[in-house]
Amino acid sequence: MPASPTDSIGTTLNLAKALALARSGQMKAAQALLAAPGGAPEDPIELHALAALVTSSGDFPRALALWRQLLQREPSHAEARRMIAAIEQWQMRPPWFQFIPIGAVTLGVVLLIVVLLYALS
Repeated sequence: MPASPTDSIGTTLNLAKALALARSGQMKAAQALLAAPGGAPEDPIELHALAALVTSSGDFPRALALWRQLLQREPSHAEARRMIAAIEQWQMRPPWFQFIPIGAVTLGVVLLIVVLLYALS
């Protein structure tokens, strides 16, 4: 059954409020606004938005569950398929991989100190 105009307006208002909250750094409040009391929203557009917010906040296990719910409701949803594949690949990375950015920053700082000490001498 197609959504009524009032359902559509309500969804649009919820999405606008959630976007404003997320832009102001209130990610938990934005997620709470979209989440239904039982968990995921019934509206697929709000579910998509919630999955995107949860993904961007870094809660990948919860995000994966939301994307899977969206794909179950809409089997042809390309974005849900893409995000599920990306999150699953991210979760399969080796544990040592998470230290590469820290190592790169540390190496950069050490090189910067060496260059500065050389320039000052």
